[in-house]
Amino acid sequence: MVACRRNQVIKIIMKKILPFLFSIIPFLMGCSDLALPTEIQLNSSVDGKNVIVFSNQAFTLELDAHFDGGYQWDYEISDTNVVGIDSVSYRAKEAGEMKCGGLVIETFYLRGKHRGQSAINLIEHQSWEKDVPPINTVHFYVIVK
Repeated sequence: MVACRRNQVIKIIMKKILPFLFSIIPFLMGCSDLALPTEIQLNSSVDGKNVIVFSNQAFTLELDAHFDGGYQWDYEISDTNVVGIDSVSYRAKEAGEMKCGGLVIETFYLRGKHRGQSAINLIEHQSWEKDVPPINTVHFYVIVK
């Protein structure tokens, strides 16, 4: 009789209480975390587009860098109160060690700061060449909600 009663209690817990707990756990952990999608990863195809992020949301931009020819990416952000760059890193395009003359991926780690809109303009150029147009450009808008 006791074993039968215990099985009934376990069934009630499994059918009613556990699903309820699993449905409220995300709310107990903090609703604001649920509103943020996973990290956004962008590349040069973002050119000419709008990117929508939330305040304090991180996102990355990966661009091919032609360092072997003396080129570098320079950026301009129209409103640094809306979006900012946390850091920049470099890695070989192909797995393995960095090779002399090999293509490099430059990764910009960005973050939405405050509500608003900001233009981001990037140019790949040789900084000492003043009257020569850049070999690559990327222009996009970040909208922070």
